[in-house]
Amino acid sequence: MRAKLAGYLRELGGEPTAVVCGGTALLVVSHYQGAIPYFRVAFGDAYDKHPAAGALGHFWWFGCSVLLFLVMPLVVSVAFKGSFHRRYGLGLGDARAALPLCLLFLAVMLPTTFVASKLDAFKGLYPLAGQAAFTLHPAEGPERLSVPLFLAYEAAYLAYFVAWEFFFRGWMLNALLPRFGRAGALLMPMVPFALMHLGKAELEALGSIVAGLALGVLALRTRSFWYGFVLHGVIAVWMDVLSSWEYLTKA
Repeated sequence: MRAKLAGYLRELGGEPTAVVCGGTALLVVSHYQGAIPYFRVAFGDAYDKHPAAGALGHFWWFGCSVLLFLVMPLVVSVAFKGSFHRRYGLGLGDARAALPLCLLFLAVMLPTTFVASKLDAFKGLYPLAGQAAFTLHPAEGPERLSVPLFLAYEAAYLAYFVAWEFFFRGWMLNALLPRFGRAGALLMPMVPFALMHLGKAELEALGSIVAGLALGVLALRTRSFWYGFVLHGVIAVWMDVLSSWEYLTKA
């Protein structure tokens, strides 16, 4: 019995276990300490009077995501002697193969999301911070629309997607690939990726299953997570712009 148990434990060792267990722990921490409700409880009173108070929780969320999904995975990789410098998709990889795929995807998805933005199921969902993403509430005087606030919000949102894509399609995918092959490296990160979409529109949550696999294939083919970031980030910002355009043109 002891010998069998020791065998199981030996098989659990190595980088894949560190990534799966460490990654799961980081997702849990993100859900609690990296979330907007935590910011409101811990710091809300100190920032209630800030002109951009409605958006600060989202800045906290985006910043914590960069720490937890980008910085910490690299720290874990160094601690466990991972090979992020050559296997985690930090380089540009095969740009010649990636650029046509990205252009084709955007040519399909940009008009598709334009149509989707008009559906009742998507109205009011974007930006995630709502009108707080572009509205300031000064202590004195009326509220006003702010393009600089919106640009800062979108920059933080893009940084969030850099971390998001690295976590799933850079760190997890490449760490699992040697042990579990392409199928395992694609399927295992897809599950938490899709679950992270719970709370969004049902069509978007279901679509994240296909999107997670497609972005994983793109990362494998190009040996880089950056192209997935471009696709994910551009579509997300595009949805925000479509939803906010009516207001931003009045700023």
